[in-house]
Amino acid sequence: MLERQKRKPKRKWKPTVRFFRLQTEYSLWTRDIEEEIFPLCRELNIAVVPYSPLGRGFLTGKIKSVDTLAEHDYRRNTPRFQGDNFTHNLALVQRLEEIANELHISPSQLALAWLLSNGEDLVPIPGTKKSSYMAENIGAIDIELPKNVKEFINKTIPVGTAVGDRYPANSMTLLDR
Repeated sequence: MLERQKRKPKRKWKPTVRFFRLQTEYSLWTRDIEEEIFPLCRELNIAVVPYSPLGRGFLTGKIKSVDTLAEHDYRRNTPRFQGDNFTHNLALVQRLEEIANELHISPSQLALAWLLSNGEDLVPIPGTKKSSYMAENIGAIDIELPKNVKEFINKTIPVGTAVGDRYPANSMTLLDR
């Protein structure tokens, strides 16, 4: 009898529609889903399809200055790509680049390998404009991060380290509704 009372109470609601996947943003610099969304999805056997797993290209290490972005590139209006936020976030990417260099892989592959190491129920969809980048990204599938490397990445780029909102202020109001 006491054992039953110690158990976690059952959820009072049940889904009325069966979901198989949840598409949401997830990457080394957008990790807010780890605490609540991941456990819920795993409990309900829902796969997570992370979009922007390379932080809108920032985690590739190829963006060193906002000036390299096209004049009308939407990222110029994204807080993470502006001013001091950009400088702070670039330092995070430089740490990622150092780790990737030690492993003889690209920063993109490291970011994707890290993401994939967080569960077989994750199916990232990195966007790309070049077939060479697509081949590079696919290569991340075969990279198995040693536990100590993953732990080091988590300590080096912990949850909440990226500075600036994911979207401009008017778009942020549409999230988490």
